[in-house]
Amino acid sequence: MFPVVTQVESVHPLAEGILGLRLAASGLPPFEAGAHVDLHLGNGLARSYSLINPLDAEGGACPAHYDLAIGLAADSRGGSAWLHKALWPGMTLAVSAPRNHFALDDSMRPVLLVAGGIGVTPIRAMVQVCERRGRPWRLVYAARSRRHAAFVDEFLALDRDGRVQLHFDDEQGGRPLDIDALRGGIGPGSELYCCGPGALMTAVRERLSDSGATLHFEWFAAAPKDDATAAADPAAPAPEGFELVLARSGQRLPVPAGTSVLDALESVGIVVASVCKEGVCGTCECRVVSGAIDHRCRVLTPDERARQDTMMVCVSRAAGPELVLDL
Repeated sequence: MFPVVTQVESVHPLAEGILGLRLAASGLPPFEAGAHVDLHLGNGLARSYSLINPLDAEGGACPAHYDLAIGLAADSRGGSAWLHKALWPGMTLAVSAPRNHFALDDSMRPVLLVAGGIGVTPIRAMVQVCERRGRPWRLVYAARSRRHAAFVDEFLALDRDGRVQLHFDDEQGGRPLDIDALRGGIGPGSELYCCGPGALMTAVRERLSDSGATLHFEWFAAAPKDDATAAADPAAPAPEGFELVLARSGQRLPVPAGTSVLDALESVGIVVASVCKEGVCGTCECRVVSGAIDHRCRVLTPDERARQDTMMVCVSRAAGPELVLDL
């Protein structure tokens, strides 16, 4: 069924550098706060974007359309730049089924939502769900300037007791958000969800990991090289060659050092959908039948990594001589 062809119903600005997009089609599946879809662009590229539809109190939506917010990346490689220039109502775009590696937990524990720039898109849906469920929430939203920030009036309309904190660099003399100052608003047993530029999320992880909150992140891009090792199992060996076994056919493929599992599969004509090829979108997830995994993605939680039953084949590798995939 997927990707399914949708029609562009509307295109409109949400803020400077942020484009609102509504895609319509019949039979679109429901999703929950934090979910995203892949847009298959007419120029041969595919890119992942968060869904921002209004959600009900239980956190779900069964929509007649998908709403997205597309931030114009300064270093766009043809994805966001193409969307900002080439979209018009009536054209068609293929879209994947929703996926969610940034799901809001279903507890009633207090939650701190930290958004930077276009990272506000999955956070917006979480605000809606928390508000409608009566769950205690607080939002910290940072952007370059007020004109570059989407949904500000919407958030301020929900502000009670200072639960919405806005930080605009140009109004603070160019100073970035003070991450250490957030510690005072975090109680033991609370949840923290963060999405935004890598520098913001790295700072949150480094400075608030001992705050007593459970931290959750949605990454837009791979970690810098000096941070990538921390994402992997520190006990795993350095990347080296191994043998890949395809359980359904019994085919065996060598995966040399410097070659990804995704590339090895593509070399023999096995196509696995992949958007980012950096371990952040979750598109290329494959089930692992057996073998130790050297996880190098930004998608799976520590618990999911520990289960050793799934991997992102664009970046993750075997931590032993053999890895068996359910392919």
